[in-house]
Amino acid sequence: MFKNLTKPRWIALTAFLLIMIYLFIRLSDWQFDRYNTRIQNNEITTAALSSEPVNLTDLSQVSELKDWQKVSIKGEFINSDAKLLRRQYLESSLGFWVITPLKLDNDQVILVNRGWIPIAKSSTSQQEIPSSPQGDVTIIGYVQTLKDNRSEPEDLPLNQINYLNSTNFSSQPLSTNFLQLASMSPMDNQVAIIPLPELSNGPHFSYAIQWILFALMLPIGWYVLLKNENK
Repeated sequence: MFKNLTKPRWIALTAFLLIMIYLFIRLSDWQFDRYNTRIQNNEITTAALSSEPVNLTDLSQVSELKDWQKVSIKGEFINSDAKLLRRQYLESSLGFWVITPLKLDNDQVILVNRGWIPIAKSSTSQQEIPSSPQGDVTIIGYVQTLKDNRSEPEDLPLNQINYLNSTNFSSQPLSTNFLQLASMSPMDNQVAIIPLPELSNGPHFSYAIQWILFALMLPIGWYVLLKNENK
């Protein structure tokens, strides 16, 4: 039976089989790595969410904190510089995030995601931004990293943005982070608080097992074809 392995087409088929087995094993390793990374990130996020709020008095403290770490901060919202971040969903409903700069007593400014509002008419029409409470407020929020630095289209409705970055705000926040609101005193009832992310390990482990099974099936199929060659 194995004398057929010297034939050119079987040499090519065997080489192709070995390459595919190698690729499937590599894909399995990649999924295992993603699975382990997801577990580690979930552990970090869980620890951050369960921590006691850090009292922020200076924005230089934020650089020492991890995403989803809880903070307490006092300041005054700059309603005139608020923006609506487009294409945000809450329970399958399309709407906006209400992003408002918060000015601290030391004149430093940080962006705050106050929550979600639905689209009044359509995403292409101008929409009024709910005002935050006037005067000093105390908020509890979660640290988040600003990731978008892309330029905005020029045809957006007034006060609407596609990407969350500090250059879209005239108050020029200096922090590379923003805060996702958890609670505020006095409370703002015009926007819906954004729920915390659901932490899961994802499908990566099952995908990794699938790639291993595929790698195991290939030599079985190769053997069956080789055996049938002699019939």
